[in-house]
Amino acid sequence: MASSRLERIGNIYTRVRGLLRSGAMKPEDKPIWYDVYEAFPPKIEPQYGRTASEITIRPIFYPEDVIRAKFYERFGSPGLISLANNEYPTPCQKFLDRYKEMEKDFSDESELFEAVVKVMEDEKSVAESSSSNQPDRGTSMASMFSAAVNKSQPQPKINFGDLLTEK
Repeated sequence: MASSRLERIGNIYTRVRGLLRSGAMKPEDKPIWYDVYEAFPPKIEPQYGRTASEITIRPIFYPEDVIRAKFYERFGSPGLISLANNEYPTPCQKFLDRYKEMEKDFSDESELFEAVVKVMEDEKSVAESSSSNQPDRGTSMASMFSAAVNKSQPQPKINFGDLLTEK
């Protein structure tokens, strides 16, 4: 029976439209994309036999992308990063900022990269020694979650005895 549903006959839009018209699909069950497709139909109707257009795709690279690639190649991924927390920049972003600051002092990119690595390592060792007696800032996912829970509204206390007694 599945061979009667050929992809070559129609696209998904025409099939869903047919189901809606015949009543086989209820209007409240129609897919989310259906109204968008009707409001903004494609310029060229998607068909099975249509050949792809010949468009040259330009590579989009920024100068920072090369530096990021070198950074992650050398140091690897730092693990989980919370994109919701804009308070603390990622290690890679710190590295990029320092790289841009020191860029005018060096002509060779490899020397600049190594100099930034050395400066960052020195700063890290100084920061670790100064913060060894201070508690962690709390930038991990678990600490951010617990901080959010602690900031939430206090929940009312429920007495289970009151729940079980009839009034």
